[in-house]
Amino acid sequence: MKTRLLAAAFAAVAFSWAGAAEAACTTSNNDFEDVYCAAKNYIDADNDLNAAYKKLSTKLSTDEKSILKKSEAAWMKSRNGDCGKTDSDGYYVDLSCAVDTTEKRTKFLQDRFAECDAGNCDDAKLAGTE
Repeated sequence: MKTRLLAAAFAAVAFSWAGAAEAACTTSNNDFEDVYCAAKNYIDADNDLNAAYKKLSTKLSTDEKSILKKSEAAWMKSRNGDCGKTDSDGYYVDLSCAVDTTEKRTKFLQDRFAECDAGNCDDAKLAGTE
C-alpha cells in the first residue's frame, strides 16, 4: 500500500526554503505556501505543547506524572482521530485542526501548571484529555 504523509513530506521540503518561505506566511501566494505555513504553525504549536508538558511535569509526583502520561497518550489518540484520516491513497492530516487541538491542549496543561504551582494539583484534572 502506498502511504503518503502529504503535509509532513511537503513540510520537510518546504523548510529548506527558509527565507522566502518565512515571508510567505504573512501573505500567501499559492497552495504550497499555505501548506508550508500550516506545517510551520503546527510545529510551533507542538513545541509550545512540549514546553508546557515539561514545565507541568516539574510540579508533579511520580504518580501524578504517570496520570499525566496516560492522559497525554489518550489526548494524542483523540487528536489523531479527529484531525487525521486514512483512505486508499494514504494518511492525511488536517493541519488546521491539529494546530487548534494542540493549542487547546497547551492551554489545558498551562492551567494544570497554575493549579499545581498554587498547591492545588487535582489528579482528576490531570487525567483530562481536553
